[in-house]
Amino acid sequence: MNYTEFIDFIKARWRIIAISIFVGLVVILTILYVVGLLVLPAEITSSSGAITYNSTGIAETLK
Repeated sequence: MNYTEFIDFIKARWRIIAISIFVGLVVILTILYVVGLLVLPAEITSSSGAITYNSTGIAETLK
């Protein structure tokens, strides 16, 4: 395939190529988001710092 054939191929299929790139980026970002959620620590502290949640989801008050 020479250069002009390659350019003609891109011109004929640019919509499919653009949609494929867009879908690929969305899939990659979704995977990164899900992995980020799974990697979060088990304990979450509220913004006031008064309540923490342990890995079982039961609230504990700080002493």
